[in-house]
Amino acid sequence: MQRLELISCEAPFWADSGHGQTLWGHFLKSPELENPGINFEVDLPDGDRLFCYYHPGHTDLVVSLYHGLSGDMHADYMQRTAILCRKLGHTVVLVNHRGAGPGLTAAKNPYHSGRAEDVSEVLKVLRKKFPSKKQIAIGYSMSGCIVLGLGGGFRGDHKPDGIITVNAPLNLGRGARLLGSGFNRIYDVRFVHRLRQNIDMKYRHGLIQQPYRIPIWATIHDLDSIYTAPASGFRDREDYYESCSAIHYVHKIDVPTYMLTGADDPFVTVQDYRDANLSKDISLHIEGRGGHLGYIAKQKTPLGSHRWLDYYLHEALQNMAEEFTAGS
Repeated sequence: MQRLELISCEAPFWADSGHGQTLWGHFLKSPELENPGINFEVDLPDGDRLFCYYHPGHTDLVVSLYHGLSGDMHADYMQRTAILCRKLGHTVVLVNHRGAGPGLTAAKNPYHSGRAEDVSEVLKVLRKKFPSKKQIAIGYSMSGCIVLGLGGGFRGDHKPDGIITVNAPLNLGRGARLLGSGFNRIYDVRFVHRLRQNIDMKYRHGLIQQPYRIPIWATIHDLDSIYTAPASGFRDREDYYESCSAIHYVHKIDVPTYMLTGADDPFVTVQDYRDANLSKDISLHIEGRGGHLGYIAKQKTPLGSHRWLDYYLHEALQNMAEEFTAGS
């Protein structure tokens, strides 16, 4: 697997920490698509439905994007990557997980870090829509865990031809506990607040039959015990964490895969990446500064912005396209 030759992400003084990168990466304004794209829906075997949008391109690549926990297709990193893919000429697909974005009232079951079967169903539809094109799946944060699991044979029969992940939590239990500690509680509170609203909405619309009482100061670790695990058919929270953690599947991945994480990510432990048994098809890049989905650079990247993450994705996509061409 070819490693990327990259200019490092040297941080500005005002974002020279993991938290600084994470927060400024979210708060700084990002460009947005001028329109959502062409809508299509993916019906899942259990009756739930995913809402997806795509922008057609002229290359041989289809790039599908999968957002993080409590997000949707409008997340800043999703929008920027879609714009990048359009500039490269690729067909790009923005996927909303169950109950996210316009699919708010079209799913009774929760999405979680093990929903590889959902990505598989999306890829199944995309292979029918674009039968002659290669499929690349980009997963951010929680979705990184999902696509890595799928690539390693966990749930779902339809794999992508290539995978790119950003700040994927390889060990779910460790990530959930870390998220609820110290300064990380500011992120945890936001996640739980948005998920609590989603759960309450499901109950009000009759999508679920019982109310799940999520305490006001509950953590993600608590929420996974009260709601995620039982509502998804796991024995308990630890069964969910253990069975769905991507660290158990990355050694089985047999498609070109680029993994990015930050050594300073506040709630994704970099040591999990260093300890993981990665397959020969994975190229791992650990950047010293980046936080969680931040990667704000002091100097402009070769793409002309301070968004180092966009530069990384550009290089990964270009390398993957070259690999596919060389292998054809």
